[in-house]
Amino acid sequence: MASLYPLKFNEKLAFFYNTVAATLWFCCLGRFLILLPLVGRKFLPGGMADFFHVVSLLPIIESLFVKSVLRKKFTITSLWGISNGLKMVWLCYGVIFPHPKIAKHTSYSLLITSWCLQNFIHYFYYAFKVKTKSSFHFLFWLEYNNFYLTYPLGLVSEMILLFLSLAFVEQDSIYDYVLRAAFLAYIPIAYFAWGHLKSRKKKRYTEIMNKRNVRQVATLESTTTGTKNTSIELRNM
Repeated sequence: MASLYPLKFNEKLAFFYNTVAATLWFCCLGRFLILLPLVGRKFLPGGMADFFHVVSLLPIIESLFVKSVLRKKFTITSLWGISNGLKMVWLCYGVIFPHPKIAKHTSYSLLITSWCLQNFIHYFYYAFKVKTKSSFHFLFWLEYNNFYLTYPLGLVSEMILLFLSLAFVEQDSIYDYVLRAAFLAYIPIAYFAWGHLKSRKKKRYTEIMNKRNVRQVATLESTTTGTKNTSIELRNM
């Protein structure tokens, strides 16, 4: 495998990180699917929260360190990754961790499902892409279309958890106002985030697939034309 797909040192680091991250998110999802039917949502945080919250640090680590290893330029996508990573850390350690009772709500289970699916697909896709410089079509499709399910699911669960946390914060305190402001900001931010995700899909998936289809049609027409010309030449002989 190593000789078939040779990698530079920085690519090896990126491949290693993406593989480890995909494995951890998969284990997190598997643990959730095993524990939920056994203990129920009210006792789920006891066996799930610590592991889930640590794994949720991976996106911000990727945005700050892994992309610098790959020497990628700072873009809007980089800003999206950093802001999303910071949001995940804040929700885990600034909202859920100080108020563990809210993790017993169904929305916490939805949050785990959403984040695990989204990030497992993301890291598995990039691990495969870094290693082989390509990917299966289904995996390519999943990477740029999973947000239709995972983003609304994550958005709703995050807002519910944020709303529930207000009951445990001292009223009219600074943090109370911070939580209220964050809650009110979710909808306008979500509007722009949804637009960014659709634009990302159009640029990285739809346009590439259209170009690929055009090339396939051109190749098919070229083959058909060549076959017809050969048939005419044979008849003339």
